[in-house]
Amino acid sequence: MRTTQLAGIVAALALAGMEAEAAAWDTCNGLPVKWYAGPAVYRNRCSIPDSGNVNTAYWNGLRQWDDLSRIVSAFNVNPVTDCSLDHSDGQNEIGLCDRAAIDGNNGVTYSTVGLCFIGSNGIDEADVCIASDLDFTPRTGNAFGTSGRSTFVHEAGHFFGFKHEGGHSILRTSPPHLVTGGYESSTLWPTNAQGMNTLYGYAQSKPNLLPSSMGVVGDVAQTLDPAGTRAVCRGSAQSVKFYVGNMGNAAVSSYTLRVRLSPTAPPTGYYESSTTVATYNHSLGAFAEGTYSLGFTVPAGLPFNTYYIYLDMDPEGAVDELRENDNSTVSAMLLRVGC
Repeated sequence: MRTTQLAGIVAALALAGMEAEAAAWDTCNGLPVKWYAGPAVYRNRCSIPDSGNVNTAYWNGLRQWDDLSRIVSAFNVNPVTDCSLDHSDGQNEIGLCDRAAIDGNNGVTYSTVGLCFIGSNGIDEADVCIASDLDFTPRTGNAFGTSGRSTFVHEAGHFFGFKHEGGHSILRTSPPHLVTGGYESSTLWPTNAQGMNTLYGYAQSKPNLLPSSMGVVGDVAQTLDPAGTRAVCRGSAQSVKFYVGNMGNAAVSSYTLRVRLSPTAPPTGYYESSTTVATYNHSLGAFAEGTYSLGFTVPAGLPFNTYYIYLDMDPEGAVDELRENDNSTVSAMLLRVGC
């Protein structure tokens, strides 16, 4: 991965080079192993209640994928008298499991595939188990580490037939998971979305802009700027690194990137007014991504305080997107303005 250094209040960005990755899936008789008929999904009510963080993590995990192609035929709920996740009952069940029951993993997906040699290569049944001891609260963009929410998204990818891959992907083989923009930051990345488009097609043609303060160097996931507080003075030139991507199947010919400073932590800082320190004009192709070093100057009149650094993509809301709640993120690095 390379970064492109840019400085100034208004600038145009050029896409930085990144390591190419691709979605992956099994094939049989030259055809992909996938759902050839829309699956019905059964939520295990014994372990995933009708409300609360686990429930919203479940819905987020499925919706991140299914909202793109709309292939799930029904979202059902098992009765409380049916607490087992039976891998051969014809139901596609999703629930929580004891970590010891899944060999210490964060999650696992059990898939049953038709017999390849007679040409029946579709997924017949898939059941998902998520370790019950994970944290299922939403992340806010600068929390580094694998959570129950990101594991739900990861295993839902396996449910739809996708294999592990490297680079910027929720299907990375090596934790921790990378998180992206907004209060619900457990989401897909462009290569994941491109795989969904290839296997199942998109339900609608739209872009979806996506920022992150995290990236991959080699195969190591990390925050692009180190976590911690940097002491700076008013009027000094600074820079911050961010990833930006488009997980939609349509290009964006022009949009705005905005860097701002706020003394308010996320998620509240996503919505409160703050100080804009740099604005850039940019474009992104379908499923494109890049990493940038964005320059700015600390304003001369900025009050002494500690500031979070936010990045907003399309803050004016001019781009019609698949989702509008994932366009902002926050750096792991803070600035302490004291001189």
